[in-house]
Amino acid sequence: MPSPVFVIVGRPNVGKSTFFNRLVGRRDAIVQAEPGVTRDRRYGEGEWEGSKFLAVDTGGIAASEGDPFLPKIQEQTAAAIAESEVVLFLVDGIEGLLPGDHEIAQMLRVSKKPVLLILNKSDAKRARETEWDFYQLGLGDVWPISAEHGSGVSEVMDEAIRIASRELGSEEAQDTDEHRIAVVGRPNVGKSSFVNQILGSERTLVSPVPGTTRDPVDSLCLREGKSYRLVDTAGIRRRGKIGKRQVEAVSMIMAYRSIERAQVALLLIDATEGPKTMDAQIARHIKESGRACAILLNKWDLVEKESKTFDGIVREIKDKLVHIHFAPVLSVSALTGQRCERIFDVIDKIFESHLRRVPTGQLNRAIAEIVAAHPPPTVSGGRRPKVFYATQSGVSPPHVILFASLASQIPVEQYGRYVERRLRERFDFEGTPLRVSFRQRGASTPRKRRGKARR
Repeated sequence: MPSPVFVIVGRPNVGKSTFFNRLVGRRDAIVQAEPGVTRDRRYGEGEWEGSKFLAVDTGGIAASEGDPFLPKIQEQTAAAIAESEVVLFLVDGIEGLLPGDHEIAQMLRVSKKPVLLILNKSDAKRARETEWDFYQLGLGDVWPISAEHGSGVSEVMDEAIRIASRELGSEEAQDTDEHRIAVVGRPNVGKSSFVNQILGSERTLVSPVPGTTRDPVDSLCLREGKSYRLVDTAGIRRRGKIGKRQVEAVSMIMAYRSIERAQVALLLIDATEGPKTMDAQIARHIKESGRACAILLNKWDLVEKESKTFDGIVREIKDKLVHIHFAPVLSVSALTGQRCERIFDVIDKIFESHLRRVPTGQLNRAIAEIVAAHPPPTVSGGRRPKVFYATQSGVSPPHVILFASLASQIPVEQYGRYVERRLRERFDFEGTPLRVSFRQRGASTPRKRRGKARR
């Protein structure tokens, strides 16, 4: 499941930034008693009981009418709500229910997003007196917390994760007839030009999703009756080059999140420069996210070509981008359109690999041959693990589990790579990660004794 987004909204000075800092485990947001300190969206990655999430801190919506930043704050908050799975609506238990809370509640009802109404500063005596007033907002139960001291936060996060899991599961079910494609890469490699070239056809339907120009932008297109949603992302650069530029940091986070939400990632590389260190980092995130992948060598029209030029660049890519060694490579030119339309055939093929499920009988016959050709290495005590059988536990990406004795001592990195390589040769898993793991076989049932039992 991709990392869910939790956006924190509320009036100024209700404790949003304090709550945000508690969720992400550090003091990213400026916290002061003066209302309206937070102007822009602030993003932070957090983890709760093993589930990663993205928290978004927003400016106070119901700020003073004289505040020149109010329209921008409202625009930023609306954009954050649109991209969230769950809205965490903070209200102030000491101040009680105010008109600004009603305004925000109406905005959230229109958005139709799941909302948790959170009563902050609930450790104060006054909050216990005002809690029941907030039921007037019609947003369901009130969740009392203290963002400063942490009480009640665990209950809120348990519920937020539960709702997000349901929402993301529903979203993935709705997208089964649509290929979601993230177009990613370093800055200035031609991502937007490539998407524009694809969308320039008269056969294309375009549906832009609201957001700022630095946010990922979705475009829906049709080819031969199939739907493809292309997500154009901001260029991903090294953290050191971002520095304190908040907008670029947010853009990078959202680009990585687009990979997690996609089914296929298209990694664009500048053919005139070749693969760089940052490309390898992006490739690693693609594999860790379990996404199918193809590599596009863009600006191919600018490359001085010899008979073996393409083969040489492909070898360099395979050497430097080892995490996605399985990805096919296609040379294109977003400027001239050269081979751009061929990408749909590539997407269809790797998407098919991504969903491939090998029948259990075929899989076990293949595993028996693979293990016979090269058994697992001996472990401590000179013993050799024995592989009994295998099963494919899932797809997107495919995951094969080998049940064996001494499974915990099998070198997964070395022997797992060997098994993966041979399975790829046998069943054509081009373009998709293939996960191989080893598991200890459960205790077998006692063998029946031969002959007659003693009386």
